[in-house]
Amino acid sequence: MMYIEDMAAGDGIDRLAEAVRQSALLATRHLLNREELSVSAMEVLHTLSVEGPTRLTVLTEVIRISQPAMTQLIQRLERRELVTRAADPDDGRATIVAVTDHARELLNRLRDEDNGKLEVLLSTLTASDREALRLALYVAGPIIEQLNANAARLARAST
Repeated sequence: MMYIEDMAAGDGIDRLAEAVRQSALLATRHLLNREELSVSAMEVLHTLSVEGPTRLTVLTEVIRISQPAMTQLIQRLERRELVTRAADPDDGRATIVAVTDHARELLNRLRDEDNGKLEVLLSTLTASDREALRLALYVAGPIIEQLNANAARLARAST
């Protein structure tokens, strides 16, 4: 396994960056259900389900796609009854986007499917490797969540 050898030889940021890339690769290639929703659509729905109703311009900044592309994506999601749009009460020119109950149900179902896929993958590991991963994620999980929150905050601040 070249990856493990590379990780052992790596140090500091390089080692962390490679672990993050490998985690992202696992999620995007093997776990996310791309037949039902694109990665961008999943990001939008997840962001709205966590953050609550959000301005379209903020979604554009957080997801890092162009305003026209975001508008088209929101229109597609609205046609599927996964989001609603309304004028911002503070600024009638702006649009507020909110996730629907239908979208929440879809996200829960997709999460359950992803968990099933992950369960199959985890069964290919030894019991001691599964336990080591569980312990590592017990520590790393909250830190990764914080990194995601920090990345979103930095993305908003840079625009």
